Amino acid sequence: MRKLARIECIRQVWGTLIARTTRPKTLDESAPLPTSLVTPPDPKTISAVLRQQGIYVRLQLSNVVMAELVDFAHQPPFAADRNPNIRCLFKDRATLEASLGYSFQLGSVSTQRCAAVQTLIYDPGLVAISTEYLGAKPTAIGSELLWSFPGKSTWKQQIKGAQVFHYDIDDYRSLKFFFYLTDVDESNGPHVCIQKTHWGKKLVHQFMGQRCASLQDQTLVETYRAEQVLTVCGQAGLGIAEDTFCFHKGNRPVSRPRLMLQIQYALNDYGNIRAYI
Repeated sequence: MRKLARIECIRQVWGTLIARTTRPKTLDESAPLPTSLVTPPDPKTISAVLRQQGIYVRLQLSNVVMAELVDFAHQPPFAADRNPNIRCLFKDRATLEASLGYSFQLGSVSTQRCAAVQTLIYDPGLVAISTEYLGAKPTAIGSELLWSFPGKSTWKQQIKGAQVFHYDIDDYRSLKFFFYLTDVDESNGPHVCIQKTHWGKKLVHQFMGQRCASLQDQTLVETYRAEQVLTVCGQAGLGIAEDTFCFHKGNRPVSRPRLMLQIQYALNDYGNIRAYI
């Protein structure tokens, strides 16, 4: 799939064929959407923006579920830099970093035992948006609570931590939701997207696929125009829907840790597509 889906004409054909086999029944548009923990649950409007821009930024997570997620993220040990062999409680991070002699970039918290995340995966608003955008019944393929910690990174560390522009090839069609669980400004690890790059990439970048992460950020910005670069800042609870075929990255925080929830849907579940999920 990853060899084929990087080529846009193939992705378009296969995505359409697969979607047709799992297309949901036509819904009664006059019927109200079941209560969602995310607002606004407006699938058609959001999908229209996604098709044009590749990203939609004005989702808002319920305060109650946000508090549950933040509380949970502090309880179990996280996988430091997504390494399952290095586990650390949030409160013990500084001590373990000092003993190891380096600072962690990331901390991945498993969501399998988090009731709030499991509820959100099946949230009617998120499912409706995904169904409308994918054109088919969505399959939840992964979720993660992710800490991003302040510090300096080498270029290789930035690539490994998805802190350089890249695009994901997780299926022929996929959609990811990001929710800030801490306040984020330009110094605290904002998500950055080059809008409109989910389609229309240069042919060389299609063939390179995920190896585009090896290119300098500025090269991609100059290629796809600086005015298309969107840096997303906002308060805790802000939600983003994104077609991650867009070039995107998460900047490393400068002053304080950032906590984010990621939930992803696609047409197919290929199993263990992310080792840390």
